[in-house]
Amino acid sequence: MAALAACAIFAGSTGNAGPISQACLGAGNGTSPRLCVCIQQVADMTLNKQDQRLAAKIIKEPQKAQDVKMSKTAKDDAFWSKYSSFGQAAQAMCS
Repeated sequence: MAALAACAIFAGSTGNAGPISQACLGAGNGTSPRLCVCIQQVADMTLNKQDQRLAAKIIKEPQKAQDVKMSKTAKDDAFWSKYSSFGQAAQAMCS
């Protein structure tokens, strides 16, 4: 619950223009800036900068998600696990 409150506080500001937030806003799907900022806050808590850049690419190029998910490399498997956890946390905190 505290994390949700923190998201709500940060969502009031659009000053956090990290890679996830930028990709979210640029996706052209009508997602609100507040939601994109909240998702970025969750990313800051759960993903390192390199993982955030890859996640932003997935937002921009959805086919990239399938490529990473189906990849057989340990690096991609580790990322997919973190990305899945990030997605669940973002859904819980930003809904």
